[in-house]
Amino acid sequence: MGVSKLSGALRIGLCICLVVFAFAAGFAQRSPWILPFMGTGFTAAYLFGQIRLWRVARNSGELKRYWLQLPADFAVQLILVSALYLIGFGLHALTSGEADATPFAPGDAIWPLAVGAAASIMWLYVDRIEGKPARWYPEWLAGKDEAPEGGSRDDLRLLPEPVTLQSFFTAPADTVSATEHEAVAWADAYSALTEGLSEDDITRAEARLGRALPDLLIALYREQNGGSVAGLCIPLPDQRAPTRCDQVILPFGGYDDLVPAESLRTVWDTVTDYADPASPDDVSQFPDGAKAMIVLAQWYRETLFLDYNQPGAPRVGYTDFDRYDMDGNRDTVTWWKDFETFFAALRHYEPA
Repeated sequence: MGVSKLSGALRIGLCICLVVFAFAAGFAQRSPWILPFMGTGFTAAYLFGQIRLWRVARNSGELKRYWLQLPADFAVQLILVSALYLIGFGLHALTSGEADATPFAPGDAIWPLAVGAAASIMWLYVDRIEGKPARWYPEWLAGKDEAPEGGSRDDLRLLPEPVTLQSFFTAPADTVSATEHEAVAWADAYSALTEGLSEDDITRAEARLGRALPDLLIALYREQNGGSVAGLCIPLPDQRAPTRCDQVILPFGGYDDLVPAESLRTVWDTVTDYADPASPDDVSQFPDGAKAMIVLAQWYRETLFLDYNQPGAPRVGYTDFDRYDMDGNRDTVTWWKDFETFFAALRHYEPA
């Protein structure tokens, strides 16, 4: 949907509210110790206002650069709120003839952080209703960053073991390093709580969905009813030996989990969590054929799904329903002709 009148008004209104808040703190002659807290709140609001840049950084494997610039972001915001505070403080002194800051109180810490949290939530809402980059969105952000000069940036290492029904939910034991044992223990504990489904359980799930699930997916649910999966990826077609996250697809997203059978929903259902199909402004949020797509994994709007929009066995698709190109076209869907083909393409990996 891009930048609409509503989202544009919200962006301007949020910025004005934050400026007025910092100015008012100075005009009310609050303690100068309020400034670090205002700097923190403003930094949080700024970062959530730039959430699309963070998403691009994550998709391009350059998220570390954004984390490293956080101190600079805080310093800039601290300078900004200090300037606004001093302007307000000085104006009050000129109009009243008094320049006496009040002692520091708990509210001087609570209110700036609360305002920053509220602004952050509003930025998330703005990001949601905009739906896709505006035309002014910098075109260089649509591409992948190049690897650093003088060498590659290794993020992951493919493991030689094939993905099987047994290893799908748990990484091969001999590939787990000592530093990962605690994480594996948690995964094993979780697996113990998600036992495999019975035939009756699967029948009820299929009846509720009105769709027959692929046999291999049913076999996985018999092993374990969804939950955490092993580190699984699919190399991109032009990558025989990928070493970076931007050279593979991570079909189970940042959560690394498969949706439990009783929680399977259509793409249409997941979109109705935040959009109204009866609203003209939200119609574009619903992909074509969404009612016949069953979500297997989802991280934000990066979605792995079964597509029943054609005869025969459902094909498997993976896409980011929030990502658009500069012309407003949805992100290209990566397809596998059926679940068996998708499963055969999976590879185990571990961080490099």
